[in-house]
Amino acid sequence: MQKVEYRINRLAGQLRLKIREFTKPQIVEIAGIKLPIPPNISRGPLEALYAGYYEASELKIIQANLEKHDRVMELGTGLGLLASYCAQKLGSDNVFTYEANPALEPFIRQTFAVNNVNPHFHNCLLGETPGMQDFYVAKSFWSSSTIQRKPDDQKIQVPVISFNQEMQIIDPTFLILDIEGGEYELFKYANLHNVRKICIELHSHILGSEKTKFVESKLADQGFYLDPKKRYVNELLFIR
Repeated sequence: MQKVEYRINRLAGQLRLKIREFTKPQIVEIAGIKLPIPPNISRGPLEALYAGYYEASELKIIQANLEKHDRVMELGTGLGLLASYCAQKLGSDNVFTYEANPALEPFIRQTFAVNNVNPHFHNCLLGETPGMQDFYVAKSFWSSSTIQRKPDDQKIQVPVISFNQEMQIIDPTFLILDIEGGEYELFKYANLHNVRKICIELHSHILGSEKTKFVESKLADQGFYLDPKKRYVNELLFIR
């Protein structure tokens, strides 16, 4: 059923791309959140934005599980959709979001501005120890990662701050992770402190089965289990 829905969404995206040649809208709206369209955006993300399925699975999980007392920590801000949604529901002071790609910062801040929210935003990676790390910027922004996936990915250096230290300071209850395969390295050292819910896109097609099982085992070691009712293709909800 999910594959059929995905194909319908792709067809809808392609149709809306053709309509865009005439209308050229600069902002789309998903779940009440306005998203300005970055210039020179690649075809895949543009389709997702115009068809309305950009981050759709993560959004479904968050809509069903976000509670008024939650405190959110998000790794992988993207264009700021999920952070803006959470900030509208919880207040900006209860949302902390991190994006490694410096090219996305102006668009993230624009998204926050048009939605009248101001979550805590950091343009950096979260890692085991502070410092600098290689990061690979892909043509499609949503494929950028600490893992080089294509020869033409642009390697840059980005600042790193300590994940576990931020976890202690912020004390989140809800963790959102979409870091394009970086979840394997993260769970080698991650202490999830008082987190009760994790919305994660698990990139098994990047990690392979062994590393994917490693991530799942590390979550189980800290008391998390998969909610089978909130499972999509790669987007999952773990709770404890």
